[in-house]
Amino acid sequence: MKKLTRLIALILCLCLCFSACKGKENVEESTTEPPEESTTTDNSFAITDGKVVLPYNKTDGINPFFAECYENIYLSMFIYEPLFSVDSNYDTTDVIADSIEINGKTATVRIKSNITCKGHENINAHDVVYSFNLAKASYYWGNNLDGITNPQVIDDYTVSFNLNFKDLYVAGKLDFPIVKKGTADSKTSIPAGSGKYSFAQDKLVSVADGNTFISLVEISNRESVEDALNIGMVDVFFSDLSDEQYKVSVGTTEKITLSNMVFLGLNSNRGALNKYIRSAIAAKIDSDNIALSSYQGHAVGVKLPIAPESTIAGSVTKVETKGNSQLANSIIDRCGYTRYSGSAKTNGAYTLALSLIVNKDNQFRVAAAYNIADSLKECGFLINVQVLSFADYSQRISSGNYDMYLGEIKLDGSMDISRFFMEGTKLSTGIDKSGKAATEYFKYRAGEITEKEYYEIFAEEYPFVPVVFRTGYTVLSSDINWLNLKQMPFNLYNGI
Repeated sequence: MKKLTRLIALILCLCLCFSACKGKENVEESTTEPPEESTTTDNSFAITDGKVVLPYNKTDGINPFFAECYENIYLSMFIYEPLFSVDSNYDTTDVIADSIEINGKTATVRIKSNITCKGHENINAHDVVYSFNLAKASYYWGNNLDGITNPQVIDDYTVSFNLNFKDLYVAGKLDFPIVKKGTADSKTSIPAGSGKYSFAQDKLVSVADGNTFISLVEISNRESVEDALNIGMVDVFFSDLSDEQYKVSVGTTEKITLSNMVFLGLNSNRGALNKYIRSAIAAKIDSDNIALSSYQGHAVGVKLPIAPESTIAGSVTKVETKGNSQLANSIIDRCGYTRYSGSAKTNGAYTLALSLIVNKDNQFRVAAAYNIADSLKECGFLINVQVLSFADYSQRISSGNYDMYLGEIKLDGSMDISRFFMEGTKLSTGIDKSGKAATEYFKYRAGEITEKEYYEIFAEEYPFVPVVFRTGYTVLSSDINWLNLKQMPFNLYNGI
């Protein structure tokens, strides 16, 4: 019966047309993708015998360093393994790596000597260097590796990397796929990897026995995947809601908290935006309300730059995510803003009349900007929301010509926010890089202060205000309800 359904679906799918793919999408200074449930990494994949059918874009290819479609990026994780994987709690687990040692600005990774690769000798240090260089130049993996350079082979199973700063958490960035040297030079290459499956004849075939497999169906674009799920042709559909379109599909829907953090950028060079007023703004913003209303429930309210499901989130001092008018007003009054000049409060030297710029192409963020403006008005602010084209918006931020802006960044597996604090980055314009929140961050990453200590400092200064983490969703067909998917932040198919 299932074969008949697939056959009918295949005929219907001939109507689906081609358009461009996208993978880790750039969002201001970032990218895009998923997470969710499970406290442990599960690398024991279910035997499928073709019972699971996944979407595949043939044009995009299976080379993880050239693929841009979500579907193909996630398929590649069956075939290629990383040095480290990041689980749903943002904890790292050794995969190809055996250990990592941080000595100053050098990370030395020792890899396991017994990682087999079908048809090739075992994975070695030369393969890691080769893979790193491809990953760093790639569309999907490149952003995460910005602060890591100069990979060097120390011996057959040891590699060193240079770091921009001492970073005890760098393993969370080293989740790029490892392939055999010389096998991944072009988009059409099918690299050799050490995963539990290999790619052959539009199927993922088990390396262990060569008989069990995951079926792949060629789909041309994102809309086609959703249509294919609804007509029973494939078993999984994923959306990060970057198109802001939620559609009801046939199957079981699972919500996934992404690592995409929406934040309020604050220009500390503006006299009114000292650390006290920034803290008042953070206190007044109702992140929970923004998640529910502006993002229509497709977000989770936060006040710290920490993924909500992460282990770290459970170990730091909690910050109230609802708006706290009493606290905000108290701070504003103590700063001398006790009278009005026109429609905004003033302390005589500065007035709380500020602009807030936002990219017009993202309606969720536009709605959130107006929500913030309305909320702050209750505390004596007058916020002029300016909805700009991406070019104008981007130029204003790069030049520091703004009071506030609403932006988004995709955090990597280590939740690194150093781009806000390093000279020369777009995200650092307007940040007081001599402030404690900036300088102490690098002490935290170096292990000199605890995560709890650092995020308490962050909440005292608020160099920027985290607002929400966006959510996406997957839809699973009824044909695979027997599977126990354990989706992780950067591995949609974990558990298959």
